[in-house]
Order: sequence, then structure tokens, then C-alpha cells
Amino acid sequence: MKNKIILVSALFISILFISACSNSAEDEEVSETTDPEETTTASSEIEDKEANDNSESLFGDLDLPEDQLGLSIGDTAHYKYGYQDIIREFEITLNSVEISDTAGDQPSEEGNYVIVNVTLKNLSEVPVIAEDGLSLSLENENVGGLPWFYIEGVAEEWPGEIPPNESQTGVLLYDSPTGTSYSLISGDSSANANTISFEFTEDEAE
Repeated sequence: MKNKIILVSALFISILFISACSNSAEDEEVSETTDPEETTTASSEIEDKEANDNSESLFGDLDLPEDQLGLSIGDTAHYKYGYQDIIREFEITLNSVEISDTAGDQPSEEGNYVIVNVTLKNLSEVPVIAEDGLSLSLENENVGGLPWFYIEGVAEEWPGEIPPNESQTGVLLYDSPTGTSYSLISGDSSANANTISFEFTEDEAE
């Protein structure tokens, strides 16, 4: 009986020893495994690098003009941007500005109309649609980011394409809250376009 108890005890101790060794090996395996958070971070860094490389290979060196801010009526700006696989380059001249509470026979809904006469010259190597170079939004001390639009007889659609080194002149119309000073702004905050702005006061408009 005594020998049987000793045998059972020995078996029990052996089982405990084997179990402890197995747990120790599993713990060591887990400790050698890469932290999931570190793996995610590394993957993100690789994706960001690939995205940057793709962007650089897509556009190459855009050689953007300097930002041109605070231009006046009569000035000409040099504007260039890249989007996907498209690169466009323009000269934009602000010829004149008129501020009126009506456009044709339509009264302003916001306060007054700002009627902008601009000349767009295509410096790109291919024909372009005028609207591609006219991403000009209007702002004053009371509002920002207003888009231009058409009203028949006042601001007509720009006709057709502009061949390389050719120009078109037309009108952009904005319906804006009244203000004392205005800015026309083009461009964005990315590395794929320069920013231009024309500034004028109500007194400088016609």
C-alpha cells in the first residue's frame, strides 16, 4: 500500500513537471512573436512610402511657380497644377470687376453680384477646357469659398477648347454678401498646385 502511494505521488509530480515545461515553452514562443501593433505600424509606413513614391513617379518634378498672393485688378498670375496624370498651366489676368445688386434682370439673393472679367491663356502643351483653369473662388470678410456660375446675358458659358498659347476672355459671376474688400483665390493646399489670389475693394470695382 505504501509503495502504491509513493508511485501515485511520483506520477503526479511528473505530470506537474511536464505541464510546467510545456507552459514555459509556449510563453517563450509568444514572447518571440512580433507585436501586432508593431506589425500594423510597419505596414502603414510601407504603404505611405509606396504612396509617396507613386506620387513622385506620377508627376515627376512639377516645377510649380511661386505662390502669387495679393495681386490687383489688371495683374496677371501664373497658375499650374497636377491632378492624377494631368498637368495644366495657365496665365490668368483679372481685367476688371463690377459690383451690382442686379445681374441682367435678376436681383442678388445674397447682397450683391460680383462680375469678374478675366483672360485665360493656355500654357499647357495640349488644348484645354477653360473651366480647367478657372477654379477661382470668391471671399470677403463675411463669406468664403463662393463658386462662380452663369446667368444668360451676363455671364455666358466659355466656348470650346483653348489651344496651346491661345487665350480666351470671359466673365465669372458670383452672388455674395456685401463686403468692403474681396479676394479671388485659386489653388489648393497640396503640393500639386501653387496658390494665386487677386484682391480688390468695393471702391476699386466699377
